Amino acid sequence: MSAPGYELHLDIPGGFHSLGLDLEDEERREQLWSIAEEVWPHGTDFQREVTFHLYGEMADLALAEKSFYAGFCLDETPDARMTTASLLARLDPLDEPDAELSARGLFEALSINPNNTVEQIRVPAGPGVLVLCGLEWQSEPEDETAPSLPLARADVYLPLPRMGRLLVLSLTTPSLPDLPFYVSLLSKSAHDLTVSNGAAADGDQGGGDEGSHSVADHVRADFG
Repeated sequence: MSAPGYELHLDIPGGFHSLGLDLEDEERREQLWSIAEEVWPHGTDFQREVTFHLYGEMADLALAEKSFYAGFCLDETPDARMTTASLLARLDPLDEPDAELSARGLFEALSINPNNTVEQIRVPAGPGVLVLCGLEWQSEPEDETAPSLPLARADVYLPLPRMGRLLVLSLTTPSLPDLPFYVSLLSKSAHDLTVSNGAAADGDQGGGDEGSHSVADHVRADFG
């Protein structure tokens, strides 16, 4: 993504399939159908159709929220469990040109919600905020008896004053035991991103270590 005079370089974690937000409508449909075929190589046309429409709805929602990237991963863990997650990236307007003040204001605003676990972070691009929370997805929001699914969500907010934008990375997963792993992927993307003006990228790259058993410790280890 770019802003006048600057360009954002964001590495998407390996294993995520793009939903083609950067493509024209017909090209996006072709890409989504190829993903459905990859997800169900030995499945039925009905299974592929359902998957195609599901990810089509995800892409439409992401575009409505002005995301510039939407993707998902679906994989098998070493202990033979299926694990999945979705990832969105968008650039919001940034009103405060001072990154430190912006990050501090975000931290205070997001900490008001008692359901959020909020951490101040710092990556080579500058200061930011990480938010962890739990969600409950309702298949039919108006029907309390309808099936629901617990989700975990991790959001990274990074003020980018040079672009005049706030980068928001949002990762959601129903695979709750795998949240620390997904947070580490989010951390790598945040640490590796650069904003350039066609010359050198910002800062030196950083990294994280493996944390202890709690998600909060993983967060501190990954983001510092």
